[in-house]
Amino acid sequence: MIFSLVPSSPIICFSRPAAAAISTSTSSLSQYQYSLESTFIRRAAEIADKSAGFTAPHPNYGCIVATASGDIAGEGFLFGQGTKSAEVQAVEEAGEYCRGGTAFLNLESSECAGDDIAVSALVQVRQ
Repeated sequence: MIFSLVPSSPIICFSRPAAAAISTSTSSLSQYQYSLESTFIRRAAEIADKSAGFTAPHPNYGCIVATASGDIAGEGFLFGQGTKSAEVQAVEEAGEYCRGGTAFLNLESSECAGDDIAVSALVQVRQ
């Protein structure tokens, strides 16, 4: 999943088809952009593995916040049950650099038992 963090607007969530399934003539993204995005999603999965075995009953997941220029501004992963979500950690680490950036997660962000803190972290932009 890819989330766009745009100041003063709701979160924009979209999924893209695999790069191989898109013809180059109709693709609006370059191969470089697809490669960069897949690198961020792979990195989110890599850091998620740091908590393997500690997050039950929740799955391992990670979040990367990238700037509009393609630099990693923040990273986070679920350490274990009852700890800050990956999204909150990544947005806190990114700080002001999350403005106009994009969050990459290896798992869809959602409300957990009525707790919307993780989703709110993706929507909020630090002032």
